Amino acid sequence: MAQANVTTMTHKEARGPDAVASAGLATIPHEPLPASLSLMATIEEHPEWPLLSRIPIRLIAGIPLPNFRVKDLVGLKAGKLVSSQWSSTDDVPLKIGSVQLSWSEFEVVEQQMAVRLTRLA
Repeated sequence: MAQANVTTMTHKEARGPDAVASAGLATIPHEPLPASLSLMATIEEHPEWPLLSRIPIRLIAGIPLPNFRVKDLVGLKAGKLVSSQWSSTDDVPLKIGSVQLSWSEFEVVEQQMAVRLTRLA
């Protein structure tokens, strides 16, 4: 299993000129952002947003079921409940692949299951 070293710093430390070096990270030279991009308030203002907004992405809001087996999946029927150790008051992680984007909660809206974002990761 791969391991990563994580360095935490305050908001002010992260903005200092030596923040990248003090975290033990290599810098990659890059062009500064054009003024129009550095002041963007939302992603929708990005010039490539029309293209980016059409890319399909699979979001995963999952609750771990450590003892759930294939035979349990095959035996599922409409209305059957599956129990978990997850507390109903805990937020559920929302991911794209293995990258967690936010925390969420499940909610029923007009007879359909919905996911409401509660905070960003």
